Amino acid sequence: MKKIKVVYILLIVLCVVAVAGIFFAIGYKTAYDRIEAATPTLKSQTFYASISDIRDSTLSVQGMDVNDINFRGDFVLDIVEETKIVWRYTELSFEDLDVGDKIAVTFSGDVLESSPAQITQVEQIQLLDDEI
Repeated sequence: MKKIKVVYILLIVLCVVAVAGIFFAIGYKTAYDRIEAATPTLKSQTFYASISDIRDSTLSVQGMDVNDINFRGDFVLDIVEETKIVWRYTELSFEDLDVGDKIAVTFSGDVLESSPAQITQVEQIQLLDDEI
């Protein structure tokens, strides 16, 4: 009789632990989904500019008047190896860019509020001129 009571108590404890584990997993999944939904995804933005200076791996550009007011000022762009530079679906090198060229700048991430503003995550530079 005593063994049956011990078995019943063990079964009850096992059921309580199993139910608690199931509720923990459901709560964890719900919290994780809420965090993922609240995290903003970085979307690419594009603006138009004219190159005003070229140094090492950076471009100084002046935003054009056709842009939103936030992209009409001066910017410094950090160009890295992963940055695509294209003209009419043809890849170019950084050395193919010249002062005065009109470009479209596609980037993701933040714009550092300095003077001039800095953009570090430049995804693509598209040359807009008709001829290279």
